[in-house]
Amino acid sequence: MKCNKPISQYGVCVLIAHFYGFTSVGRLFKSNEIKVPWSWYEFQSEHVDSLLSIKQIKKDITTYSLLADIDIFESRRITSYSKKLKVCPECFKENNLHKISWQNTSTTVCIKHQTPLVNTINVLSCESIESDLRETPYLFEKHILSLKSSEIPSFENALMKLSESVFRPLDFITAKLKLGSVSIDFLRSLFEDTYKLLCCEELSSVWKGLLLKHRSNLKGMGVIVTEFGVDELQTQINLFKIKKGLTSIAEAEEILLKYHNANIDTRVFTSKIRFVKGIGANKISFQIDGSMLSNFLGIKKKSLTYMVMKRTLPALHFARQIEKSYFDIEAIENILSKAYAQNRQVLTQEKFYKIDDIPKDIYGLFDLTIEELVDYAISGKIISQFKVNSTLRYINYLLISESGIKEVLKNKWHSFKDMDHDSVIKMLKLDYKTLLKLINDGFLKLTKDKKLIDADSIRHFVSNHLVLNRTANFERSRDCEKRVRDCCRAEPVCLLYMNAYLTDFVVYKKESLNDCCLRKLESRFTYFGKPKLDLSKIVITYQTKPS
Repeated sequence: MKCNKPISQYGVCVLIAHFYGFTSVGRLFKSNEIKVPWSWYEFQSEHVDSLLSIKQIKKDITTYSLLADIDIFESRRITSYSKKLKVCPECFKENNLHKISWQNTSTTVCIKHQTPLVNTINVLSCESIESDLRETPYLFEKHILSLKSSEIPSFENALMKLSESVFRPLDFITAKLKLGSVSIDFLRSLFEDTYKLLCCEELSSVWKGLLLKHRSNLKGMGVIVTEFGVDELQTQINLFKIKKGLTSIAEAEEILLKYHNANIDTRVFTSKIRFVKGIGANKISFQIDGSMLSNFLGIKKKSLTYMVMKRTLPALHFARQIEKSYFDIEAIENILSKAYAQNRQVLTQEKFYKIDDIPKDIYGLFDLTIEELVDYAISGKIISQFKVNSTLRYINYLLISESGIKEVLKNKWHSFKDMDHDSVIKMLKLDYKTLLKLINDGFLKLTKDKKLIDADSIRHFVSNHLVLNRTANFERSRDCEKRVRDCCRAEPVCLLYMNAYLTDFVVYKKESLNDCCLRKLESRFTYFGKPKLDLSKIVITYQTKPS
């Protein structure tokens, strides 16, 4: 008995059961008082060893060479195999072997006999299946049979991957399906519809047209939203070299809409978190994950997490890892439409800055975070702009107005409370030695319990003094001091020269400086990134609605 391909541990047990005339593997195990695994993939080497430990079975296997020339496959990883038992009845009648290759999730047809595989609970029962009852191969199976053996696996896997997109063709999220747990009839039907779609000459255009029509109410959010997934679909479709023209445009649309409008069976999906009880098939198609929303809004995932926790943006499901959270893109669009209106005549006198172009030093000084600033903008609390279809890649991004930034900073400056030493060091860009000097010299005051630094003393110090240091002004403070001495004849009230690798620290009273020096030296907030030229011809600018 020759076998060119490995058989499973279950297949070994089948072979032994058949030799002794048992009608099932379960009966063989029970007759020898061995616990029966509940599925074929639960059979492991220890189950085979249990049978071989029986003297009579071991003797017969040796005497009759039952396992000669047979490769036994160690089925420790079953993620790529179907949990449903599959078999070619004709093959099994010939050699009583359960080939592990049949269990590949994407495999539906026997190459040798050119007949579809069948599901069965008991492989040994396949001997009674009549040859004239076997099914005729579908179109996709006939195509598989026409391929070289080396081409079959890649074709089957590509078809299976595309079929997941076909199953929910108008969704933003291509949900993973438990195709290893479905019946072979379900699988063959899905693969056949996918193959028929591939036989449509205009499939890419048809699919894209349906997506754009379905997402037409999201047009205001830009190309990045309405055409999401289109390029990936095009790439997948182009992988197939199939004869076109067998399926018309109308037939292709009918297949896609059939799957889109079908009732949702959550048992087919790997993850069920998205599927709220009673939610309609159409509503599911507008669900997006956190990574998508971060990209659509042009903000970082950390900012998105902050806004969900602040309830600025609602999440259908919120996870610690924001990319595993789910959102309703229609609900997000509705929130944005309340805060923003299309601005066809952008006011040139108002400056707007991208979040990434705002100096990071600002956040430390005002006890502010990027996440807070983004939240203020999206919620419409400050003037901002939302650019859609920007640049040649049609990306979206958020801009904050200069007046909006100043408004936030002013509120933060007047609202922060007494701070610990580390927070003040971070805020004022100091080191511990410099902080102690400011406290000892009376520039900063401690609270009564001596644990915190008084907030009002911090505000008074910054408001009445010009603080220069290298990290704040991007140049050596000693150079600034020389210019002030030459111009204003003013001496610093606090002076610390540290070594060349650390920050210089110089403090002036503002009242002792001329206006010219104040304008030149108060440069901490002037190093904003310059906006880049936008080459997009379809850019849309939305601006915060007047309150």
